[in-house]
Amino acid sequence: MVDIKQVVLERDLNPFHSFFSSFFAGLAELGMINQGSINIVSKRAADYLYAYLEAKEILPDMKTVPGDTTTEITKNLFLYINKILNLVGEYDMQETEDGQAVLLLKGSTCKICPKGVGGAEVKGTLCPIPSLVESLVNKIAQEDMLKLKTSGIEKDGAICKAYFDLVR
Repeated sequence: MVDIKQVVLERDLNPFHSFFSSFFAGLAELGMINQGSINIVSKRAADYLYAYLEAKEILPDMKTVPGDTTTEITKNLFLYINKILNLVGEYDMQETEDGQAVLLLKGSTCKICPKGVGGAEVKGTLCPIPSLVESLVNKIAQEDMLKLKTSGIEKDGAICKAYFDLVR
């Protein structure tokens, strides 16, 4: 079981992080949600987040988003999304040798993980970040830039990885 107090302090969580991660953890433990349904919910959430950014007039101008490649542009869009939502502390997005993009998240700095923060004791992954990133980046760009290749997160030691096809 996760030591909730320790996680709150180590990851500098706010009340929304605790609520979000424990809410989805509870649903997962009841068998009401899995990675597939998390992906569907995350895409829906991206629609609402986009509407929020639009209503607040804080959508980035795509002409000013830095980057010469799709990977660089999407990395900078994730930087923007992470600044607003404060999802994870340490991350990177890199292009792989076969022309895909991989989002690398340092698991111990994630603030919304239903397992690592919310304490869900279930098999498999429950990560909302990959499908949220795919949907929100594509909405902000107003074109398909990424297509999620993996259904969720692949754990590689302390690093969580999500692979994307670069569409643009």
